[in-house]
Amino acid sequence: MVPRVRILLQRSIVERSMPRTPTRAALLTATLAASLCGGASAAGLETSATATLPGLCGIDPGVSSLLGCPQPQEPASSTSTTTTTTTTTTAPRTPAAAAVPQLQAPMPVQGSSLHPQYVPHVVVVRFRANVRAAEQTKVLHRIAAITRERIPQLRTVVVSVASVVRAQAKLEASPLVVHATRDEILHVLGSLPSPDDTFFSYEWGFRQAGFGGLWQRSGPRNVIVAVIDTGVDATQPDLAGVVRPQIDLVDGGSSAGDDNGHGTAVAGIIAALANNGAGGAGVCSACSILPIKAMGANGNGDLATVAAAIVRATDMHARVIDLSLGGPQGLDALAQAVAYANSKGAVVVAAAGNSGRATPFFPANYPGVLSVAGSNQSDRLYSWSEHGTWIAVSAPGCNVAPLIHGGYGQFCGTSSATPLVAGLAGIAIAAHPGATNVRVTSAIEHTAKRISAGVHFGRIAAAAALAAVR
Repeated sequence: MVPRVRILLQRSIVERSMPRTPTRAALLTATLAASLCGGASAAGLETSATATLPGLCGIDPGVSSLLGCPQPQEPASSTSTTTTTTTTTTAPRTPAAAAVPQLQAPMPVQGSSLHPQYVPHVVVVRFRANVRAAEQTKVLHRIAAITRERIPQLRTVVVSVASVVRAQAKLEASPLVVHATRDEILHVLGSLPSPDDTFFSYEWGFRQAGFGGLWQRSGPRNVIVAVIDTGVDATQPDLAGVVRPQIDLVDGGSSAGDDNGHGTAVAGIIAALANNGAGGAGVCSACSILPIKAMGANGNGDLATVAAAIVRATDMHARVIDLSLGGPQGLDALAQAVAYANSKGAVVVAAAGNSGRATPFFPANYPGVLSVAGSNQSDRLYSWSEHGTWIAVSAPGCNVAPLIHGGYGQFCGTSSATPLVAGLAGIAIAAHPGATNVRVTSAIEHTAKRISAGVHFGRIAAAAALAAVR
């Protein structure tokens, strides 16, 4: 039986402000300021000009270089143990496309806990093949279990019991039961910033990973990408017309919305509108988002609900499933859900985790999952990213994403890297509708650019992957 696991949404978001476009006057002003502040040496500029005129730093690379401004630092990994291109093309146009953004240091990415937690008094039971529902009910009745949810595609029932230990022992002794496990708890990492009215068009990760030429593709959004997360804010301007009717497995109903913000950020990286003058752009213009809310407002969820969400996404014909979440323990129900999705042709993409270690994370480490680490502008893994040969690929781990209720921010973590890979899978399927999930996954893996040690294949190379699917 599979324990419900709290799923970690691997991310950290921080907003960015957009300065005005620099001009020659700005450069002349900086030159004059540097001169007035004492000398032309790099040391003199750093100690005097930047101290006197810190506001000039960041308005333009030339100004920053002249003034000796410090370079932006990579987002740090939090010590908290709470759970877890170069292609020369024209990027999507935004109202301030010519502006050079001033980078703030992103909020620290919280580390993924390596200690599993469980939903109290809940057991996940998987029955053997050909055990009818009536027989399942009899088995559960004998231990006074109360049924919470049935997932018939996985032959799984989630139940409440007085004593997990006693219930597991009795169920495991039944010849009709395959497994009886606890339900692991999964978490989202930290709170999100309040939205503002600015936007941020500095999408270095998209260019580095080779999406530049793919931005210009257009066509119907007929590739369904399921985002199993905290829901999606369909009113976000960059997601207008992109989001399908939402499914809420947390509170019930079909209007999930997003009361956390993580799911909206993930969806935006995959499929936000380009060339609409409203902010950033997603990587897949052929993708529509199927949002399935499996995580609550506090960012917590459980394994059984996520397993049910994967089954629902598969049955609703999602070709790609994004799981920017996870937990430290691999359990049967979630593995079976992934296998079910694979058997129906879905590409399953999952975040590798943010503990900064080489410890396997789930569902990323299941067979049939395209696991994703987070890499930086230097094509090295961020210090907070999980690493190891069990991880298939890496992708840029800090990306611009829409926030709930409007606004944009920098979204960091393996949760941010994962939707880039999900979007790439969507692009490949749109270009080659007959391609199997195995073919798409293999193309993404085997065309990845070798980078410093840390993952099995390397950092994704979008254009090469698309060509390899043919």
